[in-house]
Amino acid sequence: MNMVEEFLKLMNNSAVIEVMVNEDGAVYIERSGLSFVEKTSLVLGNPERQEVLKSIAGAATLTPQRPYADLLGVDGSRIHAIGYPIVKSLALTVRKRPQKRPSIEEMVQLQTLSAACANFLVYAVQLKKNIMICGGTSSGKTTLLNALAAHCQPQERILILEDTPELTLPQPHVMYLRTRIADQSGLPDITLRELVINTLRMRPDRLIVGECRGPEAADMLGAMNVGQDGLLSTLHASSSREVLARLETLVLMSGIEMPLKAVRSQISTALDLIVFMARLADGKRRVISVVEVTGMELDNITMSELFSADIRKSPEGMSVSLKSTGLRPKFYDQLRSQGFEPPMNFFENS
Repeated sequence: MNMVEEFLKLMNNSAVIEVMVNEDGAVYIERSGLSFVEKTSLVLGNPERQEVLKSIAGAATLTPQRPYADLLGVDGSRIHAIGYPIVKSLALTVRKRPQKRPSIEEMVQLQTLSAACANFLVYAVQLKKNIMICGGTSSGKTTLLNALAAHCQPQERILILEDTPELTLPQPHVMYLRTRIADQSGLPDITLRELVINTLRMRPDRLIVGECRGPEAADMLGAMNVGQDGLLSTLHASSSREVLARLETLVLMSGIEMPLKAVRSQISTALDLIVFMARLADGKRRVISVVEVTGMELDNITMSELFSADIRKSPEGMSVSLKSTGLRPKFYDQLRSQGFEPPMNFFENS
């Protein structure tokens, strides 16, 4: 079996979730449930790397003008390729698409989050609260987003905006829209910001943005502030508080002239909940905190933590207990003023 065949065998291994090929041809893998990267015995020469790229992504050519590309694999994997002159030789990073993403019930069984927290988040999704799921790379943000989005009402018209297709929903009325990177054929970029602007004219009941990471944040916040409720998205951040700072930065990147206080006011009125996820030292992905954005005090956005994880390390491994903080959501008062009595059992710690 040659090196290319060995590489494709790795790609077919269900335990392998990510494969990395460095510029020297060394191949590293990440296995499900482990927190470290493992070096394999494979070493691919540059022609073999070109053959691998062609096998997993179809025709893909890097040029000196654009020596990098984000590609979609034939199996749905997310592929990043980068070549000379940025690096000495072709390097590949392949994030394999899961054959099946877990449901919210399965995530509770896996102890990614508690049953009470899961039920509360599902309730918030069905109330069409605007929710941002944050965390570091490979912390499980997209998996949780997919699980929660599956609980949107089946009669809703759902539009999903992504750079790379990762979300799959069971509802009947779902449209999947993708960005496009300009290639040698001369077709221009189609950015996430352009998709957001266009989808707002498509009568969506629900917008789901796979990852917010650019000036589209300004248009998303604008949409939420004019009645586009129930928006779900993910954002790279190391804490719930950092989400707010990152959103401020992304809005300012959009070129919209707006005082910082006005930007913060938009964020405070648009965003309802922030869910923070982390990948712990044992490789397990956990929901660490659920925070409600409650408003503004002077020039600062105020938040209230509804669920918090107690993390302890023991000889047996990591122990994580996600429990209610005892605080109740501010939007519960709004529900009561409308004649609804919201459920309280989410916040009962046994």
